[in-house]
Amino acid sequence: MRETIVDFAKWIKSQGLEHTLPKELSKLQQLSSLDLSRKKLKSLPNSIAALQNLSVLKLSGNRLTELPSSITKLKHLRNLQCENNLLDSLPEDFGNLQSLVILNLNGNQLSTLPESFYTLENLTRLTLAVNRLSQLSSSFKKLKKLLHISLDTNYLSALPEVFESMQSLYYLDLSFNKLSSLPESLGTIQELETLILEGNLLQNLPSLERHDMLIKLNLNSNHLKTINFDISKLEDLQILTLENNLLTSIPHEVCQLAKLNYLNLSANKLTSLPACIGNLQHLYELDIEDNQISALPDSITQLKQLKTLFIANNHNLKKPHLPSLEYCDIE
Repeated sequence: MRETIVDFAKWIKSQGLEHTLPKELSKLQQLSSLDLSRKKLKSLPNSIAALQNLSVLKLSGNRLTELPSSITKLKHLRNLQCENNLLDSLPEDFGNLQSLVILNLNGNQLSTLPESFYTLENLTRLTLAVNRLSQLSSSFKKLKKLLHISLDTNYLSALPEVFESMQSLYYLDLSFNKLSSLPESLGTIQELETLILEGNLLQNLPSLERHDMLIKLNLNSNHLKTINFDISKLEDLQILTLENNLLTSIPHEVCQLAKLNYLNLSANKLTSLPACIGNLQHLYELDIEDNQISALPDSITQLKQLKTLFIANNHNLKKPHLPSLEYCDIE
């Protein structure tokens, strides 16, 4: 092991990093946290395996095209930050990193994940955004402890039924993929607080009625024509965005969302709003611009907390009289 740590020390010197790390080999070997972010690194040495006490490894913002297979020998590694590199694959035995709790691989060129990846059963936070993933294995369901998943800006056209086992998941970002449908198991996640589905090809939604803890729901830029579930069941919802869809109407159940404070319905095909819209007593921003609405419901004057209103590009809508209003795009 001494020979390996000597090799790593030599590599440090070759990269001009000797002033940022311990010079004594014993201290180097005992490192628990190593930050090599933004060092213009093109590769890592196999000798990194000598850092057996490493718990946190930060490699973000480099030019790495691969990780050495020896990195999987870091048995105590809990947090690996490797975003904004050039990785197109992971070591086949990546799953040996059984202590990993946090994994950030955003902004790479990954098109597949090794099967061993799905044995990382201690992961709670996984970010794989801005890669080239086109599919996930059904083995993804093994990652039962996940609390936070970001898979946005990939090439996913379908997802396997994997979410039923993830009952502690509170954040899920699937935006900017190619999803035309969602797995039914998505509707079973009871603790979900944020669901981001923007920029897909969705025409229908699974029932989301069990998500009574949901705070934010983003469905922007899809192909939705209707909301085909009882949206009033999302009783904790505060932010609802449906911009740039094909909606011709909004169900009156939206008026029962007592905690809603932000509602975006812009760039749809709406001809009216629910007459009960005034029930949304906590609403502070409403955006309905770029629709086909010719009149606002009388109850809109009951929105006592409304501060921002976008109503332009409809059919000659007039600014309502609301003392609370601080901005309206129509004077």
